[in-house]
Amino acid sequence: MKNKINKAIKSLTILFLTSGLIFFTSVEIVIAKPSISERAIFELVNKERIKDNIAPLTLNNKLTQAAINKAKNLVENDYFAHSSKEGNTFSSWIKNTGYEYSFIGENLAKDFSDSNSVIKAWLKSPGHKKNILNENFTETGIAIYNNVVVQIFGRPELMPLSLEKTIGGHISENLILYINKDNRLMIHSQQNNLA
Repeated sequence: MKNKINKAIKSLTILFLTSGLIFFTSVEIVIAKPSISERAIFELVNKERIKDNIAPLTLNNKLTQAAINKAKNLVENDYFAHSSKEGNTFSSWIKNTGYEYSFIGENLAKDFSDSNSVIKAWLKSPGHKKNILNENFTETGIAIYNNVVVQIFGRPELMPLSLEKTIGGHISENLILYINKDNRLMIHSQQNNLA
């Protein structure tokens, strides 16, 4: 238990009576506090990604808000699953923030006392580990609420890039490039009549 104790919180003065003499001594009482935090989860996940030569994630405010909303719903409605009791999938929490995505994922944890234990458990689970090391994910949001951890992974939907080919000062062809949900580069060509 001592290896789990993080900080001394209080000092207590105890009065000893021995042989009619009064002795005062100070005894330090320590209380274990959970050392689980969003920042630590974020850093530990990125550490695992970097070890596997995968780009680290960046924090996204919308994904963080989705994780907060999901964590509160889990606790307040007393369930622990990717879909709510009402049948809402985890993607609904993301959509409600306005985050437009091409890839999303979610990891959940409950009743852990420190961030390292959460990551170790996720890495032992094939599905959770796959989310942590998924190259398609570029952003994340993390929330901890009443000892429930929610990490949402995402990759924003990419905006199309438009290129124009000009002949004699007129646009002759408009190329639109975008990446689809299968990570393939798609090209749409639109010919313009110059006559």
